[in-house]
This record gives sequence, structure tokens and C-alpha cells, in this order.
Amino acid sequence: MLSFDDLVANIQAIGVQPGDTLLVHSSYKSLGGVEGGPQTVIEALLAVLGADGTLVMPTFNFDFCKGEPWDVRTTPSHMGAITNMVRENPAARRVFHPIYSFAVLGRNADFLTGERYKSSYGANSLFAKLRQLYGKILVIGLIYNDSMTFFHHVEEMEGVDYRYMKEFTGLVTDEAGNTSEETFSMLVRDLDKGVKTRVDPMGNLMEAAGIITVRQIGEAKVCLMQANEVYEFTAREMRRDPRLLYTVEE
Repeated sequence: MLSFDDLVANIQAIGVQPGDTLLVHSSYKSLGGVEGGPQTVIEALLAVLGADGTLVMPTFNFDFCKGEPWDVRTTPSHMGAITNMVRENPAARRVFHPIYSFAVLGRNADFLTGERYKSSYGANSLFAKLRQLYGKILVIGLIYNDSMTFFHHVEEMEGVDYRYMKEFTGLVTDEAGNTSEETFSMLVRDLDKGVKTRVDPMGNLMEAAGIITVRQIGEAKVCLMQANEVYEFTAREMRRDPRLLYTVEE
């Protein structure tokens, strides 16, 4: 069983520093057991980040795409136990986006959540703001294909021909309890072309290039990267070989 002290030591060792803005994609079960459960992981991350740091957790929920209403106050995350515990923290702020929302704790919470934007991955999305803050991405126990949504931000900003912008309209409720019908957009795969997301090759290439630092924590493979470095590397390599981010099913 991993203890709080074990987690703190390992999170520091992989390169997370006080004052960082850190986006965490996580599989709690991948760690193989933690004393105190998921809350201990959250507390360890916050301890390493310190008073000037910012913890960002994805609280994505794709039911809006199926016509379900979304409430920023209550709609749960589909991204695992740790993310929902951060979302439920009274001090957390949540990005107002019914598909790609995030729960944020810490110094930069207001900056990251203050703007209501429409495009899931666009120029004013949290992914772009993470770059402005020179933020980092930590992946705990997940393959890149199941975690690195950031790659879609690069695809939208750089422009690709295998995805297109699609709009989703539905009911959303804000922090004050006001409900309205609004439209949000997402850069989606071109299913007619047989496009299937496959970003593991890009992740593996970044590991080989030293863009990603890898460490074993408990039973989990944990990866740390700097968002701007990921963006620059991905933008360059996808121009050389777009198939590092997708494949086509015949």
C-alpha cells in the first residue's frame, strides 16, 4: 500500500514542483492500493504543489452529446474517483463546459474557470490557458489513448483534415441555478472516413525524445510532461506524419 509520504516523494521525484499548474489524468486503481484511498492521492498532489500551485482535474461528461442536460453544480465526472472527489470539494471551481469541464483547486482557479467558452479544445479553452501558465500534465496509470485529450487541442489549433467541428445543443445550468439552452462545439473524428483516435504512437515518440518523464509509482506507470513542449513537439511531428495521432479503419 502506498502511503501519503510515498506519494509525495514520488510526485516530487518525477518533477512536479511547488507553484506548478498541473493537469492530472488518473486511474486510481492503477496505483495498486493507497492508504486512505483516493483522497490521499489528492492530498499528496496538493502538498507537492503548495499554496501557490493549482490542481486541475478533468470532469468530462459525454451525456450532453446524447441529449442529457448538464448542471455545473451536480453533473458527475466520467473520469474516475479522484476527479469526482476534487469536483465535490467546496473550494473547487468548475469550467463551464458540458462536455469538457474541469475541476480546479488553487491559485489559478479563477483564471482557468472564469471564461465560458464554446469550443472544447479551442484558443480560449482550458488547454490553451494551461499553455499560457506553462502548466504540466501528469498521467497516472493510463495509456495515452485514454488520457491525452490535449492532443485534440493541438489538432484544432493547427488544423487537420481528418476531424471536423460539430455542434451540440442542450440544456445547461450554471452555479446560480439558471438553466438555458446553449450550443457547444467539439472537433470530432470523421467517421465517414473511418478515422479512429490512436495517439499512443505520438506519446511513445515523446518518451523516446525525452519530452515525457516516466516513473513507476506503486503499480502505475506515471508520466509527466510540460504542455508547451508537448504542443511544439506534436505540432511538428503531426505535420511530418499525421498518422501518429490517428488510424483509418477500412
